[in-house]
Amino acid sequence: MLAEWRQIAINLYDQVVAAGQPDQVVRKALAAGHQEAGQDIRQDIRPESFSAILAVGKAALGMAQAAYAEGVRVAPDRALIIAPAHADSDAGTNPEAASDQHPWPVILSSHPVPDHQSLAAGVKAAALCQSLTADDHLLVLLSGGASALMVNPNPPLTLADKVLLNERLLASGGDIHQINAIRRLVSQIKGGRLAAMAHPAQITQFIISDVEDDELASIGSGIMAGDPVPLSDSLALIKTLGLADYPFMEAFIAHLEGGKLQPPLSPDEAVFDHVKSHILASNRQVVHAGLITSNNMKTATALPPDIIELPRLSGEASHMASHLATLIKSSISSSGGSSGRPVIGITGGETVVSLPSDHGLGGRSQELALAFALAMQDADIPWLILAAGTDGRDGPTDAAGAILDSQMELDILAAQTALLRHDVWNLLNRCGGLFRPGSSGTNLADLVVIMAG
Repeated sequence: MLAEWRQIAINLYDQVVAAGQPDQVVRKALAAGHQEAGQDIRQDIRPESFSAILAVGKAALGMAQAAYAEGVRVAPDRALIIAPAHADSDAGTNPEAASDQHPWPVILSSHPVPDHQSLAAGVKAAALCQSLTADDHLLVLLSGGASALMVNPNPPLTLADKVLLNERLLASGGDIHQINAIRRLVSQIKGGRLAAMAHPAQITQFIISDVEDDELASIGSGIMAGDPVPLSDSLALIKTLGLADYPFMEAFIAHLEGGKLQPPLSPDEAVFDHVKSHILASNRQVVHAGLITSNNMKTATALPPDIIELPRLSGEASHMASHLATLIKSSISSSGGSSGRPVIGITGGETVVSLPSDHGLGGRSQELALAFALAMQDADIPWLILAAGTDGRDGPTDAAGAILDSQMELDILAAQTALLRHDVWNLLNRCGGLFRPGSSGTNLADLVVIMAG
């Protein structure tokens, strides 16, 4: 039974990832059939209308390839593709394979921590936008990961400062909206500043969203969107997230408050009248697709599973895991246990992990899965959990997440210690619990599939 459940969970993950593949969603957007808010966006967007292209994010290569396949023809000196350096061998994620599919220049940079290539990408993106005129139409292909893949810090911050700041932000326990509010504040190109550089050109954004609620200012830290967070709140966040004591942040704040730097643009700036944004895929959409798939599923028990849409992932990974375990146990006792039906719970979103300076190796999905396994130790039922990032990577590791079940022999004390030290990768690697599907070429935040009964 658990072997069957494992395959069901993996199949659901594969189908969710497939629903957000960049080649499909971009080609659909540029072809006649794409509907958004009841309208065919092809009515005002023609592939031949674009005179420049900027693709940035984990799905950048696949999105650019699809745009070219659908007829977008832009000169190489009017194009820039920015993608992560950790790429697999397929054309959707590998620049050498993808170069056969489009003629545009590619910069490979670092994620989740920016590097010198990220800075080069940010400088070149700014130059591209500044070169545009009122006669231009810029196609922006944006996906998750853009905040680190393309940077250009505001002076007096250096790249080294930005790297340290980013590492501290990722370890702070702040959610993505808080983290990206700071990223917008310290950047020359985020918080709508690239849109201002491109003004008065027309800008169309096609977006694969990895952010809860699909807030434009948080996807890629809002390269073409205004900042809804008041400056006073962003400055307060610097203290809340433990960043105020860094000397470079003190210098930055002094520059900002002294009028030497401009804050991010407000969403009501006239610049954004020239920007049209379209969400082509999001975590909520693909989780919904997973629920539909689950409702059509049969198991070897000959009884269809009870499908549960679990609460959205948020907050600390270990706390979320305990909450999910409580809900699953309650569902089994109230329905599954009496009917004999297995239960399938599905959810998505993004948790956080607050890291000390001496943390080990792991990721939020790995921590969630292990904490769930510990919380289920008192449950006298079979269970399985798959928790993984839809991009194929969980934190700075080679795994997308973890897949664990009730038959795995788990050293409770070692698991508790691993969670306390935030060093879960090593334990999961030893027990065979890591889930390694490889890079997916897209990024739609995280997915959790739980089966029990």
